[in-house]
Amino acid sequence: MSEPSLLDHGASEVAEPNDWLWQSFARSVRDNVVAEVVVQTLRIVGMIILARALSPDDFGLFKVLLVVSAFAMLTNESGIPDALIQRKDLRAVHQSTAWWICIGLALMAAAALYVSAPTLEGWMKMPGLSFGARLLCIPIVLEGAAVTANAHLRRQMRFSALAVADVIAEIAFLGGALIFLWEGWPRWALAVGLFGRFVAHAISVLIVGGRAGLPLGLPRIAAARELSRFSTNAFGARLIYALSYNADFLMVGRLLGSSALGFYSMAWDLLRFVPDRVYKVAGRVTLPAFCHLQDQPEQLAQAFLNFCNYVARIVLPIVICAAIAAPQLIETIYGAKWLPSAVPMQLLSVGLVLVGMRIAIGSVYFAKNRPEFDIYLHTLRLVLIVVVILAVASTGIWGVSIGMSAVEAVISIIGLGLACKLIGLGLSDLLSASMPGIQLAAICAVATVAGKLVAITAGVEGPLSLLIIAAPPAVVYCWRESSVALQMFADAFGGGRIAPSQVLEEPR
Repeated sequence: MSEPSLLDHGASEVAEPNDWLWQSFARSVRDNVVAEVVVQTLRIVGMIILARALSPDDFGLFKVLLVVSAFAMLTNESGIPDALIQRKDLRAVHQSTAWWICIGLALMAAAALYVSAPTLEGWMKMPGLSFGARLLCIPIVLEGAAVTANAHLRRQMRFSALAVADVIAEIAFLGGALIFLWEGWPRWALAVGLFGRFVAHAISVLIVGGRAGLPLGLPRIAAARELSRFSTNAFGARLIYALSYNADFLMVGRLLGSSALGFYSMAWDLLRFVPDRVYKVAGRVTLPAFCHLQDQPEQLAQAFLNFCNYVARIVLPIVICAAIAAPQLIETIYGAKWLPSAVPMQLLSVGLVLVGMRIAIGSVYFAKNRPEFDIYLHTLRLVLIVVVILAVASTGIWGVSIGMSAVEAVISIIGLGLACKLIGLGLSDLLSASMPGIQLAAICAVATVAGKLVAITAGVEGPLSLLIIAAPPAVVYCWRESSVALQMFADAFGGGRIAPSQVLEEPR
């Protein structure tokens, strides 16, 4: 007797798989929206307090710890969760084997980090990095134990549980950081907050994951081999992505110092704020959704175009307007000491405006069983980053920002082209789907410039200046997109059944 498949959803869902899929997609986006509103409210309030109390040097150290944790968590997974999500005939033995593999990898990663922490501190020339890195060893093991539970929840598109875990994790980060700040240990506030975030997230996922989070069976070599066929390429793709995504931060910190890294990462994080939120809300839902459509090429192509249409309407206008208002935005939120981040933010925006459009291309690669495309793309990105930053590092963060902007633009065009080729589309199809967002971005940019001129002419400064600058594009955006926003809200929060045609309609 064969083992039960973990893809079963009930008779009605089998009869109408796409109906179930798009209802699940809409519910997942809804749950992620609610969670992101809560998480970002906590994060913004916390970062305003922390940015005013801590120095750019502290944030430079924090950024390196984030990079270290990203690589450690990546080692925990080794492509296993992607293989669990993508596999059609997933069985209980795959779950248990995956869990044992992830636990073993997590223990090795934690041990390696503990031993190498002093060497890393010396190489980066950042006092205190060793303590912060070793502090991450416990949450690395806990997150390793939660990997299969996380994958199970994503495969079943139960993003409400993951959304709750994200909120709890952010509360833990903010609480830990603020306690250490108030107790007079500001240097360790961010590191302790990061520790709390990972621990709280892992425990929450393990609890809501239930039995899927802690499989009772023993590992099987045959199951490991079956998973490895996809997970090896997926891990390579994730590893190269992590290297390319963090290479510029490590190089800036090593070549220009932790203060320069603090300014550079602040500019980068502000620009990536909206694209990252879109990914958290909808982008990460595209992997299980696209995997369900992997044998339906026309629907997959239309879903990708429709997703890019909505992303363009959200990301392009906001990123461009934020870049124009960068000095006022940074000074109002974080204070005058962070103003050196304004010009890098504006220079980076030229290339990063396209990064948001790349949100779903990895899901296309994985759904079509071509994770090696991610390897090719991000290997090229990594090489370009190293070459460009070494060439322009002597010019400071302005030169690095210009170089990185060019790299992101090139990689975005190539990556989108590969995704379109896999699903039978051309870049012209993508451009057509994105055109409403491009037009909206141009109009909002003009409105932002007009608001900025009014503020300068009136001699207004501070928060009132930012309000005057933001008002015209906000009015234009709401006027142009109100009907689309209301429809998306109705789809996500409505109680009725969602037909596939509602989701796969032609982009407007």
